[in-house]
Amino acid sequence: MNYRVEKILAFLFLLLVLLLTWYLFLIDDFVRTSEERITGVFASLALGFGIFQFWMHELNADRRKLYDQRYESYKDFVLQIEQISESLHIEMIGDEIGSIHNLLSRLINHLNRINTTIAISSDSLFPDLHLKSETKSIVTIVGNILTKTNEFRLKVEKENREGKEVARDFLHSQDRMRWHNEIGELLKELHTSKHDLYRLLRNYF
Repeated sequence: MNYRVEKILAFLFLLLVLLLTWYLFLIDDFVRTSEERITGVFASLALGFGIFQFWMHELNADRRKLYDQRYESYKDFVLQIEQISESLHIEMIGDEIGSIHNLLSRLINHLNRINTTIAISSDSLFPDLHLKSETKSIVTIVGNILTKTNEFRLKVEKENREGKEVARDFLHSQDRMRWHNEIGELLKELHTSKHDLYRLLRNYF
């Protein structure tokens, strides 16, 4: 149930206790002597406030737990996206070819982790997160990065099969420069879109 709704219900319960206490012990002839009225008022209020405090404590505990879960999920989003950027930047500034297969494998793992987190979080932590344009934008950009990198991997493997000295000529190769430029543009898009996603996630807190 929604936190605000439950909070309203808790206060309505407290109001009901106050009204019943006022009616039963001060208006109605539920008890007759002053001592019984005073005892009844204090007992009723003590019980009512006790239940109200317990209710509010449970609500706040659940809210804190939800906050902690959302924060951990938020940090995981940030970690995966930043690691994608870091992995690509390292490859793009290198003078020699790295392991394109390892890079592709890391990108796939990051994308799978992002998709898994979105799927798990969309039900309770970040309701309807998978439907948000910010989320779709990130998934699309990372997917495009993965596609471009895989296309480049295929070209590298082709050159390897043909016996070319790929490692030596990697920095100056036309294919690498094309991949470099395409990934550079996608990273710019990722940099802009990730902050939109981060703001969206923070709105849930």
